[in-house]
Amino acid sequence: MESKPEMDPKNYVASVEKALRLLELFSEDSPRLSLPEIVKRAGYSRTATYRLLNTLEHLDWIDRKDGKYQLSLRVFRVGSAAVNALQLRQEASLNMSELAARVGETVYLLVPDGDRAVCLERVEGSSGVQIMVLDVGRSLPIFAGGGSLAILALRDDILASLETRKSVRLPNGSDLLLTDLRRICQETRERGYSRSLEDVTPAVGAFGAPIFDNRGQVIAAISIGGLSQTLLAKEQEMAADLMQAARQISHRLGYGG
Repeated sequence: MESKPEMDPKNYVASVEKALRLLELFSEDSPRLSLPEIVKRAGYSRTATYRLLNTLEHLDWIDRKDGKYQLSLRVFRVGSAAVNALQLRQEASLNMSELAARVGETVYLLVPDGDRAVCLERVEGSSGVQIMVLDVGRSLPIFAGGGSLAILALRDDILASLETRKSVRLPNGSDLLLTDLRRICQETRERGYSRSLEDVTPAVGAFGAPIFDNRGQVIAAISIGGLSQTLLAKEQEMAADLMQAARQISHRLGYGG
């Protein structure tokens, strides 16, 4: 396995490591542990262990009942999110590769994270044009970029969180009035896919289509990114391929619509 780089001491927080070590003590064989058991297994002092446990309990990472500690549901929710992201990448991988090969442009998979959209995966096309707009792990504002807009257009909860603003600042440095953003979202819903033209990077654009889960909730989007002039010249064909790929991924995730 590839070894991890050495930790810079300036960026190391020992108390965080200790708290996480306590969480790792719980398992299927030991779902509930008393304070003495945790002290013995962790090797920390009783006072330090008690303080760490109190903090974790206050933050809802562990529960205490009848003198014993156990992991809270919050831990399982976080774990489920990681599993869901892994499943999404697995289910989307084949369609993304096929789509990138068909259209010749870079294909992205994005998921919402608050008021941003994070790139979960990207597949390079065969065009040879390197559009380094979004690497895996990087994010864009939820209101900019093809995948981001495809998510926002169908997520009223996220759009509502922006209602306190009169305008939003796009990555290209321009301001977009919220009234115009609402219009863009409405047009995206009617069209079935989003259009992002140079709102992130000059001369670069993207089309995006939403991905639904088994509850009918938009949980992600895939997008095609490339030079704006190339996308516009083949928009009808690319958009049809994009929406078909998004539907296929959604159906594999259990969406029946």
